[in-house]
Amino acid sequence: MKKVVSSWIFVSLLPVGIAFFFSSPSFAQAVQVARYEREHGSSDQDFIIIPMADKGMILLRDKDKFKDGNKLWEVIGLNTELTETWNLEMNVEARLRLVGYDYKDDLIYILFRTSEHEGSDLELFTMHVHTREIKKFTIKQQLTFKVTHLGVLNREIVLGGYVSNDPAILIYDLATENLKIVPGFFISDTELLDLRINANNTFNTIVIDRNQKEKKRLILKTFDATGAMLLDDEIRIDEKKSILSALSSALVNDELLITGTWTMGMSKMASGIFSVLADPFADQAINYYDFGQLKYFLDHLSKKRVEKLKANSLQAKNLGSVPDFKTYATVMRLEESPEGFALLAEVYQPASNFNSNPYGPGFSSPYMYGNPYSYNPFMSRYYSPPYQFNSAPSLVGEAKVLQSSVICFDLTGKLTNDYGLVLEDKKTSGIEQTSDFIFNKGSVAIAYKKEKEIRVMRGTPDENDYDTLQSTLRKPEEIVRSDSDNGHVRFWYGTNLYSWGYQHIKDQEKQSEDTHRNVFYINKIKID
Repeated sequence: MKKVVSSWIFVSLLPVGIAFFFSSPSFAQAVQVARYEREHGSSDQDFIIIPMADKGMILLRDKDKFKDGNKLWEVIGLNTELTETWNLEMNVEARLRLVGYDYKDDLIYILFRTSEHEGSDLELFTMHVHTREIKKFTIKQQLTFKVTHLGVLNREIVLGGYVSNDPAILIYDLATENLKIVPGFFISDTELLDLRINANNTFNTIVIDRNQKEKKRLILKTFDATGAMLLDDEIRIDEKKSILSALSSALVNDELLITGTWTMGMSKMASGIFSVLADPFADQAINYYDFGQLKYFLDHLSKKRVEKLKANSLQAKNLGSVPDFKTYATVMRLEESPEGFALLAEVYQPASNFNSNPYGPGFSSPYMYGNPYSYNPFMSRYYSPPYQFNSAPSLVGEAKVLQSSVICFDLTGKLTNDYGLVLEDKKTSGIEQTSDFIFNKGSVAIAYKKEKEIRVMRGTPDENDYDTLQSTLRKPEEIVRSDSDNGHVRFWYGTNLYSWGYQHIKDQEKQSEDTHRNVFYINKIKID
């Protein structure tokens, strides 16, 4: 059943922040245009990077130092040239545990929990990036609530998560300091797959019905900032198929797309990609695409096997069946342009101790471990830390990422083309976003970090080419002796990406004992 409370959500919206997709007809080469360095000792905590699109970025870290019984956190402001513009210390109670963060409209939001217990209160710090004014809010918890998603509206934060094993959505109003439970959740055998802030200050949730005794449903709900429901759209899932992961678009376009991975039966390995447009006025069929229908998705396999899998896919399509091939894959980011949508998906190989039950304890959602929200540029989400602080990566174990793919859809939600980049020996702790992309009028650029190199695929529907970009230091006499492989690449703004990591650098001209140094670094990469 569909319930339409208000149809205004589908009115035309100004394409805020997406004009950069059309700044040039195609991509040229990848160039490092700026660099930030900071000495980093072996006992120093890692930095958290909070990008702010064309307003720069924020660095945040626990200094492991105390003042008047409180812990000191360092906050650093960088401009788009990666020049440090300000630096301050923030006093935080020692018992607080970082849960998540976000950025919107010149405010940084940093969320802590007051203890290790998920029933403890939440402490929210806001910081204005220009005045540096810090405010603190205490969010009293009446329930044992595990936070898995965080989003910011105009003056409200939206928290998604679980009470026991049931999904729940909370809205905290900063003006009134009131906490509201959004009705319509707390349903057994359901899973919260996505929480997305829209371009018009509303938000979407995607919940999947895992009840195998009845017809399975993909449930999209849209709410305003007060928690009033604007749209309730239930989409039937093929009874032989299951949805593994899903993202919704953010109403930058008039259309709202839902896309993700699907499988046959209860397997945790994906069979392909699905897409469907939300339609409050009619029943809609889900488009299911098996991986063999994609042009580049299987490039990490041998050429002979790819040919066989694509032949099997074509044969299965002609017979109205589904090919047997499955792989571990999940979706990371969904971007919009006036021409359509682009989805980032990554193929990975889990360690042997990976939980074998995709819906059992410890793995109720693919976003519980390393794929949560950190940043909301132009109303599109990223699935990277902060929830590394709120997760248990040991339950997932080490994963090896094999392939990064960008799948494109038109405004009707139909598959148009795809692009792929094979990731060579790229390992992560658990499942976390490893690569990223730029979507630019008929062209896609995908990049990932391999130690001190950035490897880039630039593609159009007609051809692909590849770049390898070396990390450039400020001084020509210095060389990189080693580079950590735990940093990644992320989209920043326009046609700019950034990469980060930790390097051991040697000065070849110095003869004294200080010829070596260890640094945390960020490189700005422009793809023109």
